[in-house]
Amino acid sequence: MSSPGVLYYCPCSGCMGADAQPEEAHAGHALSDDGRQTDETHAEIAPPLDASRRPLTTLRTWPLEKLYYCDDCSQVRCPHCVIDEPAGYHCPNCLFDVPTASVRSEKNCCARNCFQCPVCTHVLAVVETESIQHSGGRTCFALACSVCLWDSREIAWEFEKPTGISAQIERARASQPAAREYASLLDHWRAVQRAASGATLPPAPAFKSRVQPAAGAAGLPSYIATCYTEPDREHMAALLAAKDATAVSSVDNMRRREPQRIRLHMKLARRCRTCHHILIKPESKAQATRFKIQLMAANFLPTITLPPMLPRTRAAAAAAPELLNATPLRVGVTAPVVLRFANPLYTEMDVDVAVGRTDAALTDILAPQFTLPPFAEIWEYDEDEEDGGSPDSGPSTRRGIVHQHGNRIAIRLDVTPQAPADSLTLPLRITCTHMDDLADIDAPDLNASRRVVTNVVWAYVSLGTVN
Repeated sequence: MSSPGVLYYCPCSGCMGADAQPEEAHAGHALSDDGRQTDETHAEIAPPLDASRRPLTTLRTWPLEKLYYCDDCSQVRCPHCVIDEPAGYHCPNCLFDVPTASVRSEKNCCARNCFQCPVCTHVLAVVETESIQHSGGRTCFALACSVCLWDSREIAWEFEKPTGISAQIERARASQPAAREYASLLDHWRAVQRAASGATLPPAPAFKSRVQPAAGAAGLPSYIATCYTEPDREHMAALLAAKDATAVSSVDNMRRREPQRIRLHMKLARRCRTCHHILIKPESKAQATRFKIQLMAANFLPTITLPPMLPRTRAAAAAAPELLNATPLRVGVTAPVVLRFANPLYTEMDVDVAVGRTDAALTDILAPQFTLPPFAEIWEYDEDEEDGGSPDSGPSTRRGIVHQHGNRIAIRLDVTPQAPADSLTLPLRITCTHMDDLADIDAPDLNASRRVVTNVVWAYVSLGTVN
């Protein structure tokens, strides 16, 4: 957090060792005896994280665009407190949607004609060519690379038809010594298990070498390799005795380089770890880039930014001319800081800003409470800037509001640093209250059935270096 910016805190067990709950508020205002708020008394809030411990704060805070929002728990969720689950599988080359039941049987690879070149990893194409294993100009099909001009005929891979290449390769591999040896070993131990059914098996033998078979333990029949010959064992022993990659390459220089099937890609859905509510659910189709469900925190919480410069309108320049340019932070000198809040909802949002307890600086929020107007798409195309609050705003509400346009409001904070620091960080508690836009359709009064939603989130604002 050395550079200026705003990070948000997630109060989950995945980000913190113990739950830290705020105690009271230091907002530049407090509640009086009659329930109204006054600016004359100050209470203090204990922030969940010490802003002076920069590494700890960085690990437990996140940018707003990386956070999620669970509308069942009404809590912010970070990538550490969500559960990932597969939402679909597809091949990144042919974009074929693979059923979940076929993923394991196909070994998490594409079952179509999707292969990678063993030399340059480019995607191979099926071409019709002449066979080099059969004379007489017989035609066959092979895998060819258009980049390095590698051809599968170099490893004696020739196919009778251009479709079902994976199945033809699997049938050819079934006759290789490695596949036959594995099948023989599987049959051997299945017979041992059937013979020992109902009896306790003795412990497995401790192999003394990875090459030479060890003597079988008492009660267990020993296994003798049937497919591998003595030259194969000597070759394997030479590979195990090699100490570096150069020696392995010199010993195994005649090894065949076979193309590999392209691995499947997976789309992930995310759930809340507490209530298992779906937060992110993408479309299952490989070509689709949209989401069925996308509960991002940026769609529910106000976006806080540090504007480098406010619009140069006459009203803004007359109200706060010193806020148009950045003011360097110096110890003991009060510097104005502008925070801009943007409402992402289509309903009004009441915002209450409080400053957490910190010894790094004295902070005075001139406008601790304000109302953000609802978001409207037409404001995205409106280039005319409007300054000032809403028509029914009073003098106390407009105090500290330096700029307002559309669904955005900029407020002023007076910050007085108390000591030099590489990065001055202010902990702010943001309390947002709005009416839920989804009403109960079965209720007689739709307006009365709309519930009030209150969200409390901690934001850590980094202001930069204090000289």
